[in-house]
Amino acid sequence: MGLKENVEAIKNELSAEEQFLESVIKAEGFFKKYKKVLIAVAVVAVVGTITYLTVDYLKNRDLLLANQALATLEKNPDDAAARKVLQAKNPTLYEMFIFHRAVESGEAAKIEATSKSVKDPVLKDMGTYQSAALNEDEKALHQYSQKQDALLRELAILDDAFLLFESGQTAEAKKRLAQIPMTSQLYTIVQSFSHYQK
Repeated sequence: MGLKENVEAIKNELSAEEQFLESVIKAEGFFKKYKKVLIAVAVVAVVGTITYLTVDYLKNRDLLLANQALATLEKNPDDAAARKVLQAKNPTLYEMFIFHRAVESGEAAKIEATSKSVKDPVLKDMGTYQSAALNEDEKALHQYSQKQDALLRELAILDDAFLLFESGQTAEAKKRLAQIPMTSQLYTIVQSFSHYQK
C-alpha cells in the first residue's frame, strides 16, 4: 500500500508541476504576443504618475509662495516684490488684496478704479455698489439695484430709499422699498423705514 500511495503522490505532484509549467508557458506566450502593448501601458502609467506628482508639487509650491507673499503684504502693503509674487502665483488672490486695500481706503474713486481693473465679476459687482454707496449717488444706486443679477441689490435699494427719504421724496422711497421681498433678511429694516417721515 505504501508504494501505491507514493506513486499516486508523485503523479499528483507531477500533475501540479505540469500545470504550473503550462501556466508559465501560456503567460510567456501572452507576454510575447502583447509585449509592446504591455510596455506602452507601463510607460504611460509611469509618465502619468510622474506628471501628476509634478503638477501637484508645483501647485502646492505656488500656493505656499502666494500665501507667504500675502502674509508679507498684510504687514507691509507697499512691498513690491511680494506684490509681484502674489500677482504671478495667484492672480485672483492678488485682485482680492487690491480690492480690499481700495475698500479699506474708503475712497470711492479708488474703489471704482479698482473695480474696473479687476477681472473677477464678484469684485466688480461689489466695487460698483461700494462706490455708489460711498458717493451717496442716488442715481448710481438706483441703476445698480435695477440689475437682477446684482449681488447686493437689496442693500442698494435700501441705501437708495434712505437717500430719497433724506431728500424728502418719501413716496418714491416707499415705492423703492416695496421692491424688497418679505423673505429678505432686510425686510425688518424695510418695515422700520416705511414708517420714517422727514
